[in-house]
Amino acid sequence: MNKFARAVFITILLFSVYHLIRDALQTLGFDSAFTNILHWQHRWCASYCGIVTYPLDIFGIVGSYLVLKRNRMGYLGVLTLASLPLWLLVLLLP
Repeated sequence: MNKFARAVFITILLFSVYHLIRDALQTLGFDSAFTNILHWQHRWCASYCGIVTYPLDIFGIVGSYLVLKRNRMGYLGVLTLASLPLWLLVLLLP
């Protein structure tokens, strides 16, 4: 795997870990600068916003970790990259 692809999967892994921790803290009711960074309430998910992205977070963590461990993209790498438009959709919905 080339350096650019490796950097992309490391970025996905780090973002997914951060987002999962932040979502868990928000679900548990913790409110701090860490949980409020780049976060705003969406109307489409209402009270479920804290948990609606758990599957994407977990898939991003597992998928990117396995791709980095195997040092090749394969189908899992393609699926992990294909999940990125879902993040964009979740972000852009009102």
